[in-house]
Amino acid sequence: MAASELRLSRPARTHSVAPIRRALRAFLEALAFDGSALDDITTAAGEALANAAEHAYAQETKRRHRDVELLARFDRGELSVEVSDGGCFIERTPSPGRGFGLRIIRAVAHQIQIETSHGTRVRMLFPGPPLKS
Repeated sequence: MAASELRLSRPARTHSVAPIRRALRAFLEALAFDGSALDDITTAAGEALANAAEHAYAQETKRRHRDVELLARFDRGELSVEVSDGGCFIERTPSPGRGFGLRIIRAVAHQIQIETSHGTRVRMLFPGPPLKS
């Protein structure tokens, strides 16, 4: 199978997260992901998207239109999902009932990288779906 890619950019608002997750889920289903893998990937991506929508531009004093981007790429049996924004990464102190997003992502992704040099980019790697016989 040739490489497949989904790229979306939407305003960094909480109401943008669900439509992006639905588009990612449809993309993954078309690639034959199912069951817990499908749920884990969409949950991890949803957490990264929600973090970006809520926190990326919180420190800006001017209300400018800012985006969150998702890039999902399946190639050579591996899925890469990247969520990025142009905002500012903020180390947060733990709050009761909050702060589970990165823990969830780390629990389900095969590998995770976080870059904060120019905005924030969370890159998650997942194995491809099992081959059906």
